Amino acid sequence: MTAPLLGDAPALPEQVARQLRERILSGVLRPGTFLRPDRLAVELGVSPTPVREALQALRADDMVRALPRRGFVVAPLDRDDVVDLFAVQAQLTGDLAARAARVLDADGLAALQERAAEVDALIEAGAPDDLALAEGRFHAALNRAAGARKLAWLVGRAAHYLPPRFYTDRRAWRTATVVAHRTLLDALASGDAETARAAMEAHVLDGRDLLVAHLEAVGFFDES
Repeated sequence: MTAPLLGDAPALPEQVARQLRERILSGVLRPGTFLRPDRLAVELGVSPTPVREALQALRADDMVRALPRRGFVVAPLDRDDVVDLFAVQAQLTGDLAARAARVLDADGLAALQERAAEVDALIEAGAPDDLALAEGRFHAALNRAAGARKLAWLVGRAAHYLPPRFYTDRRAWRTATVVAHRTLLDALASGDAETARAAMEAHVLDGRDLLVAHLEAVGFFDES
């Protein structure tokens, strides 16, 4: 069971939605699983209201479906869906990395290096929750550095479909992330847009391969 959420922060429904997304996308909650707001509220240590708001948000993202008089159920998700989500993320973030390489100044590069150092330190410390947040901050800062607000917004929306805690718990991802960030930062420092693009795309697609392999191993995809 996941530890209860703490506090009554303004973004509590999004905290709940994030936990449920993580469970769905990592295969803990499978397609067809019923989600009872009252039971989830008890499990997460919150009132039913933010749970219902979270489920409505997930409904808008096509991650759950509402059944009349029956509540919510996890929506279908097959291998092609997962691959498509990562293809979109790889293309968008690759484009942002290439743009950042063309416009990033010394101060911007130093800020990204600081974010990457924070990720490295948390990898060494073995703190998966903090690491997931730090990795998100690194990529958000890079996306903003590209100077393409709408494209960065689209990436943020697409990232809702990726399960960060799934990755931070895995040694293979942590090792690959250190290497990917160094390659990316070197490309940004030299203004090499195409290498930055390739490094970012490879980083995202490595994540795809890890997740698909995991979902296959746990029998998540219905082959019938």
